[in-house]
Amino acid sequence: MEPRLDAADPLVRRKEKLLRFFYAASAGCAIAFAGAQYARGLWRYGALILSLAAAILAVWILIRFLRVIDEFEALYIHGALRFAFVGTLSLLIAEAFLESFGFPRLPAYDNASFAVILWTLGLAITSWQRHWRPGYEE
Repeated sequence: MEPRLDAADPLVRRKEKLLRFFYAASAGCAIAFAGAQYARGLWRYGALILSLAAAILAVWILIRFLRVIDEFEALYIHGALRFAFVGTLSLLIAEAFLESFGFPRLPAYDNASFAVILWTLGLAITSWQRHWRPGYEE
């Protein structure tokens, strides 16, 4: 009988705890950034600084999470990050090219949104390649 990983396993608990902190920091960043759009004066700068601090915290927690996961999970995450990096770079190059022809500049948070969407698509594609695509092996 194989050992069962459940909530009593310290590694599982640590991963869950890191993910909860990551989601909380990400939500805090989004809420502070959205609040800064409606604030004026010193409140706006304070909300933007709070948003930046939450984003830095989220990145730090994500790096800690990547150090904790096992090799199988790392393959999925790295495949998704590879897809998101190439996709985001392609979108930024296309955006710069279109700007040279006079198209309006997109806000930076649009690029971040595209990166998150591409990362999610990368997770789905990596999962499909590893489990359901016949003959795929890296």
